Amino acid sequence: MEQRVGGLDSAIQSLRGALGDLGTAITDDSQPAEGGDTLVHFHGLWQPGHARLAKRFTARGIPYIVSPHGMLEPWAWRHKWWKKWPYFHFIEKGHLARAAALLATAKPEAGRLQKFAPGQRIETLPLGLTGTARPDYEKARERLGWKPEERVLLYLSRIHVKKGLDLLLEALATTSLPPHTRLIIVGEGGRDYVHSLKRFAQRHASQLPFTRWVGPVWGDARWAYFQGADLFCLPTHSENFGLAVLEACQVGTPALTTTETPWAEQLSTGRGYICQPTIDSVRQSLAEFFRQPCWDAPKRVALSEWAHANYDWQNLAPRYLAFYESILRTRQ
Repeated sequence: MEQRVGGLDSAIQSLRGALGDLGTAITDDSQPAEGGDTLVHFHGLWQPGHARLAKRFTARGIPYIVSPHGMLEPWAWRHKWWKKWPYFHFIEKGHLARAAALLATAKPEAGRLQKFAPGQRIETLPLGLTGTARPDYEKARERLGWKPEERVLLYLSRIHVKKGLDLLLEALATTSLPPHTRLIIVGEGGRDYVHSLKRFAQRHASQLPFTRWVGPVWGDARWAYFQGADLFCLPTHSENFGLAVLEACQVGTPALTTTETPWAEQLSTGRGYICQPTIDSVRQSLAEFFRQPCWDAPKRVALSEWAHANYDWQNLAPRYLAFYESILRTRQ
């Protein structure tokens, strides 16, 4: 059976494994044993069950922390705000206030969380690698049937208006493209939105590169797409972290993404292409990419080594464990 596990779930599973390697006992039990070494970590918001459990843990003297994972970011907050606003004030606000700490995945998210939980302890720890894949450019392209002369652009993410695939398509339709450019779209989304994008692609087929809609790809099968692409594109309107960008870097593929991610500073130094989430800005970054030769093997290896050095769970898990232990110490 196909295992449909997204990037965040994969990262959380990888964190669990790395903490287990450090000797930390982890359980999904909603009735954990009481004691001075028990702590609960909630991932995400807008889950009524989380708030109910948190109240139960608080009554038993068990501390908990919350990772919002971008669910209070400005773009996400504006999306269906009329449902979120009353729920936040009646449920989530107290849930966050009672937490021992909030955990952001990047400094911009941490800064914005202060608005929703003033006075609360807020720490920052990044997510880590979601697998062990390394650069494998030529073999990946052979497996996928991509020709050596093709310049392959990859979009691999949920197809949602937040992710900016529409910006990519519109920018490509008005960009002077080199011969043999190819666009690969991997992912799924709401039927109406996906159909609107496909209709746009059909209407502008003469201006767009050859485009293939692959559909969703899960698990290890997705790595070949990252490995074989010449450029990973995620012109998103909002990401608190952007795991797909890290997955591209992990296998040495440069990424085009936006200032609305925490990657702007780290990738702007020759590791990728940073733009605003607008058609014009995406077009300019694409033109910059096309003016340059495709990355060679040494450059891909260097990007991969940088990603592993900074985001391998063997390096990150001890920092998470130290954070958990600091929470427990304050409760003793």
